[in-house]
Amino acid sequence: MKIQNIHAREILDSRGIPTISTEVELWSGDKGKGEVPSGASTGTSEVLELRDEDGHVSKAVENVNTVISEAIKERDFTSQKDFDNFLIDLDGTTQKSKLGGNTILSCSMAFCRASANALGLQLYEYFGMIYEDKDYNPETLRLPRPLILVLEGGKHGDWSTDIQEYMVAPKMDKFDSFADAFKAGTDIFHTIRDVLKAKGYSTGVGFEGAYAPKEIQSNKEAFDIIMEGIVKAEYKPGEDFEIAIDAAASEFYNAEKKVYTLHRENKELTSEEWMALQEEWYTQYPMFSIEDPFDQEDWNTWDTFMEKHGSKYQIVGDDLLTTNVLRIQRAIDEKTVNSVLIKLNQIGTVTETLDAIRLTVDNNMTAIISHRGGETNDDMIADLSVGTPAQQCKFGGPDRGERLAKYNRLLEIEEILNQ
Repeated sequence: MKIQNIHAREILDSRGIPTISTEVELWSGDKGKGEVPSGASTGTSEVLELRDEDGHVSKAVENVNTVISEAIKERDFTSQKDFDNFLIDLDGTTQKSKLGGNTILSCSMAFCRASANALGLQLYEYFGMIYEDKDYNPETLRLPRPLILVLEGGKHGDWSTDIQEYMVAPKMDKFDSFADAFKAGTDIFHTIRDVLKAKGYSTGVGFEGAYAPKEIQSNKEAFDIIMEGIVKAEYKPGEDFEIAIDAAASEFYNAEKKVYTLHRENKELTSEEWMALQEEWYTQYPMFSIEDPFDQEDWNTWDTFMEKHGSKYQIVGDDLLTTNVLRIQRAIDEKTVNSVLIKLNQIGTVTETLDAIRLTVDNNMTAIISHRGGETNDDMIADLSVGTPAQQCKFGGPDRGERLAKYNRLLEIEEILNQ
């Protein structure tokens, strides 16, 4: 794939914050665009998001339009890996701090789309082919299990709760299709709105398209509201739907005092006390998945929690692992998690993202393809969740266009696969 042109510009993400959009044009005339999301709560080991002092991304844009453009124009790349590795070497730093992880990812995503277009492939087909190589079999493609966000707090929901995300997860064997499962999830979402209104709670949404009522009394009350929503939508908790959360515990961990500060509970808890409180909560509800229950460097507590509960719950590393194969390998060696959250912009290229998925799945852990707090309308991650062996997706609540762009793409893909 020979590069004819590459051009970047600054756009705004779903929070009105600047981000980068890059378009690649091949000599074939085929084009592809990549629009990079931005995290609200981030792991310390993520690649660098290059920003100007005023928060804009003009330096990142300039890097694409000068340094990267001069290096790749007229150059012929044999594969996605070849292209990505070239940019990694051009940057030459561990966390892509020279050119910017967001800068490099925008180019990687754009080249990925342009290549798929040049080959006349759906993007999910292209992902499948570069992931599986000679073992690619379109018959194995399947839609992921969606973790549908219904309530949010933490940084995403102006701290309506300490826990950042509460999700409902349809049991896929109870539904005839992804479309049916997703519709059932949206039914619950709308019913939860009725539950909140009946309580006199606000029904405004947070960054990721789910309700964030400031009137909520405690982290535990959120679970009760979800249970009421499931039942009133005429589904059975535990049978039709389970509950998943993202605690994002690093966001309320006080490293200096070594305590977890729960404002909604008015408590400061040690790692052991916070673990005990979580255990008390989760036994009362049909819990399925628990993401980032402890701080990203509290490895010993993670290991203990996994040893005690790994056979019962999906225990997901996000801030802990940041889609980084070195950290994922450590988690494998220490048996820290049984599931990994996958985010393109945590690691900075398509190829490294695929490597993270491969390491995860090959070690019998689930991979969950995820959005970010600040999203764009780019729907690449929907195709990524179908074209790879990732079993689940986490795209937010069904209430904001940048989230629905991903869900709607999955509905479109299911229709294509069924033709």
